[in-house]
Amino acid sequence: MEILYDVVEFFKLDDQEKKEVILDKLKQGIDKVVKLNNWESTPFDDAYNCVKEAGYKTNYVWKKPKSSPNRNYKAGVIIKHSLFLCEIYLIVKDKNGQEIAKKLVASEKPDELLFRRHLGELKWLSNNEVVLFNSSKTNYVSVQKLNEYQ
Repeated sequence: MEILYDVVEFFKLDDQEKKEVILDKLKQGIDKVVKLNNWESTPFDDAYNCVKEAGYKTNYVWKKPKSSPNRNYKAGVIIKHSLFLCEIYLIVKDKNGQEIAKKLVASEKPDELLFRRHLGELKWLSNNEVVLFNSSKTNYVSVQKLNEYQ
């Protein structure tokens, strides 16, 4: 099953137009698969509309955030996925949900095969230090001394 499009025309578009075309072409393909398999289309339509409502920004939380041992902080990983770049951030929030620390873990091409190697295990080492290990657990990024951020 194919969705045809003129690639030469695609590269003439600005970045916002490219995002719009990509989403529309994905939706066309999904619509064909939904019809072929006689699936309910509502979840796919909802996801499509959410991306449009979010201004085509595809930022998301990787896994579930983790609380510090003393429950004063929550750490999570945010992935900012754009046309040409994927940025991974380690973020720490206080009890009120206020962001108190944000550290860039990696910037890669927006290819999951490249950026997922940075995503292994999120772990609190103490009440004031959280680390994100890479997938092979050979390297990590740390945010520490959280009490200094407040």
